[in-house]
Amino acid sequence: MDKDPRNPLQKPFWSFCDAINAGNCRFAYNETLKKMYSIKNLDSLPPMPEDGDTWSVMQSWALPTRSFLEFVMFSRMFVDSLDAQIYEEHHRTNRCYLSLTKDKHCYSRVLELLVNVWAYHSARRIVYIDPETGLMQEQHKQKNRRGKMWVKWFDYTTLKTMDEDLAEEADSDRRVGHWLWPWTGEIVWRGTLEKEKQKKNLEKEEKKKKSRDKLSRMRSRSGRQKVIGKYVKPPPENETVTGNSTLLNVVDA
Repeated sequence: MDKDPRNPLQKPFWSFCDAINAGNCRFAYNETLKKMYSIKNLDSLPPMPEDGDTWSVMQSWALPTRSFLEFVMFSRMFVDSLDAQIYEEHHRTNRCYLSLTKDKHCYSRVLELLVNVWAYHSARRIVYIDPETGLMQEQHKQKNRRGKMWVKWFDYTTLKTMDEDLAEEADSDRRVGHWLWPWTGEIVWRGTLEKEKQKKNLEKEEKKKKSRDKLSRMRSRSGRQKVIGKYVKPPPENETVTGNSTLLNVVDA
């Protein structure tokens, strides 16, 4: 972030986020987190301290697979809560409070910084890799974050429970109208797995039933089949059949 041309004044994290989002980044995060966690009041935002280290911008980051999947789970819920605030007006006018002009991607600049908030407060190690030299340097060391992280908010178990609640709601088709979350990834919860298991069992039973029915039809046809013809045994070579009598050809010795 310290090398981003959009940040010539070297503003701290939340100030920079405000600067590239029409001054409303903090407001957007506040409203989104309240909706996401179903709370009425949020007096402050997750702290992103000024400790001399830098932050990721423009989606220039990489994660191990497991951490990536956890971040995707979190970001799906975050962007869904953000979209719920903005969609109607943005869909109608191409405007939203995160941009001063019409902008088809008006909340992309909020999302490009989201990985920093998640990584810092879920206690992930953050390492900067110099693209020219390959030099690696750890940023925002974990020992310096103690007492500053909102660990409970970004705990995997908490987020997984929230994800399953959304999946159950999506699976029930109770919600009507525009809803982004089901379109951003898989819908998986315990009920989904049970349904899949039941579906497989039904498919197996149906397959067995078809096999039994087929076998039954084959047996039924074989029992009713008419005789096509009758086999007549030919006479021996030394017998000649004439009418209803049999003549023996006697050969003198």
